[in-house]
Amino acid sequence: MSNFLVAFDKCKGSLTSHDLCNLAETVLKGRFPDSTISKVPLTDGGEGFVQILTEAGRGSFHDLQVIDSIGREKLVNFGICDIRNLNSRVIEYLDLPKQGKLAIVEMAVAAGLADLPTEKRNPWETSTYGVGQILKETGKLGVDAVLLGIGGSSTNDAGIGALSALGANFEYDSEESLDIPYPSTWSSIKAVKFDDLVELPPIKVACDVGNTLFGENGATSCYGPQKGLSLDEIIQFEEELKKILTSFTPYFPDALDKSNKKGSGAAGGMGYGLSLAYDVSLVEGFNLVSNWFGVDKQIQEANFVITGEGRFDKSSLYGKGPFEILRLADGCKTPSLIMAGSVEEEAVTTVSRQFQFCDVIAFGRPDWTLDKNLCFAKEQFTETLHKFVFPEIDECV
Repeated sequence: MSNFLVAFDKCKGSLTSHDLCNLAETVLKGRFPDSTISKVPLTDGGEGFVQILTEAGRGSFHDLQVIDSIGREKLVNFGICDIRNLNSRVIEYLDLPKQGKLAIVEMAVAAGLADLPTEKRNPWETSTYGVGQILKETGKLGVDAVLLGIGGSSTNDAGIGALSALGANFEYDSEESLDIPYPSTWSSIKAVKFDDLVELPPIKVACDVGNTLFGENGATSCYGPQKGLSLDEIIQFEEELKKILTSFTPYFPDALDKSNKKGSGAAGGMGYGLSLAYDVSLVEGFNLVSNWFGVDKQIQEANFVITGEGRFDKSSLYGKGPFEILRLADGCKTPSLIMAGSVEEEAVTTVSRQFQFCDVIAFGRPDWTLDKNLCFAKEQFTETLHKFVFPEIDECV
């Protein structure tokens, strides 16, 4: 009897990680009825983070009305898990107490790039205020720790919006009182006070990005253009950010020093901003998921591993879930397959050279537009996997 492990990340704009795992299970069960299928939905801290981890941790979902990154009201949810329901490896990895409550929060639900049409993407006019609202609510509920996923963000405000929602007070040159300090208004701020910040428990930030806040490899230079910032605005944006952070130093003397730490630039500095006022630590996203689901053990027990995502390219080779799944499978000499909507040949070459027991295939069609591939992703994925030959398994059936 064959034992498959299927572990997929999402295909943005079409299929969730759950969708892909379930589709793979259906195809494999149809071809190999006696097989065992283990499923691990992967998450990079962005869309799906709360659902995937809360469900696996047998937690509960809580709704909350917040303000999204451009000021619209939005209903979002977060999760709360009983720490006793988590396995010991997760508790140790996150340095959690042995009992209590863990809140699971997803930045993207309140400040996600995918929620904004192209014409609305502009780091000058987006804020993490809604993320702060969620964190404030978890504090009211008396949780013992917060796990915050920060993938897929639309913001570059260094968490300043979130701090505002948490009680930071910004005074402007004019008499007008603005509740949300968008970057476009920073230059009008004459004073800032942090005396009324609410208390929060320790925050664990799931992050696989090592960029610092400023500089050539900083948040603004590397990710600002993806979020709608024009190239000629990068220097100006960094200058405005440094000015406002300098005004924080009477309260947080190490504010500028912390901006040089690895990971301070992740999600536009979200974790960095929170770290000024709260107990914040970064945890690697894939290691978090691996411990949550016991991925290494599942790979050891599998005869074949299938993983994938929307696009497999050079960026996939740096800590992303599907690549790490391949690495673990190769270490166990377990045959593996990566399926992606599209693949970059350079990444395929790297995988072929590095991993002996791995195949890479695209289930999207290069002669179709992106929109058409997204529309028919389910059918293309199913058909491609159905046709794939598993030599080690097909010969035994």
